[in-house]
Amino acid sequence: MKRTASLLLVLCFLLSLPLHASASGQSIPAPQGDLYVQDTAHVLSAAEKNELLSLGRALEDKTSAQLAVLTVPSIGEMNIDDYSNKAYRAYKLGTKKQNNGVLLVLAVKEKKIRIEVGYGLEGAITDGKAGRIIDEDAIPSLQAGKTGEAITKTYRTLAKEISKEYSGEKKPEPKEKTSLPWWAIILIVLLIFLDIKFLGGFFTFFLLSLLRNGGNDKRNGGGGSSGGGGAGRGW
Repeated sequence: MKRTASLLLVLCFLLSLPLHASASGQSIPAPQGDLYVQDTAHVLSAAEKNELLSLGRALEDKTSAQLAVLTVPSIGEMNIDDYSNKAYRAYKLGTKKQNNGVLLVLAVKEKKIRIEVGYGLEGAITDGKAGRIIDEDAIPSLQAGKTGEAITKTYRTLAKEISKEYSGEKKPEPKEKTSLPWWAIILIVLLIFLDIKFLGGFFTFFLLSLLRNGGNDKRNGGGGSSGGGGAGRGW
């Protein structure tokens, strides 16, 4: 009896393995560089990547919304809707308060494409509008084998639609630039001179290092989430 019970336990364990594997689904690629372009399937040219990175950065600077594209070789056994929602939540697009992010996902092997929309932009990019954007901007180019063109066109249109949502908001007035008084400049020069002479420039180089690191400004997700709004298609 004990042997039979042990065999049954082992059998149940083995049968449960594929279920756990399929439930976990395909892993989401860790983001590299600015979040706007994650081309893990390598379907975009260098020029296309640079254009989308510039568009994404400008859009976020103007609206705080984040628009990203993720291309993958395959999504495995997952469907495109679940995979896109999982990727969106992993990347945390948009701000935590406004949930104003959009993710464009393309799976090469399965020939699937989807626009995943965050909670805060579901009014601006409805499911119907997302479907029309895919039908008009993506599908014709995808069917012609022009994957990079399809992604670029779709990204441009999504950026325009997001910008429209924020076009009525009052932009913050630019702050007036202020210059340092002459005595402050002399004081700074004197402190740098004393630091270099007596401390080997320790504090000066430390401050310069902080300034260089601060200029890196890598763009990551702001903590937003999505409830599955958007649309997907095959081609």
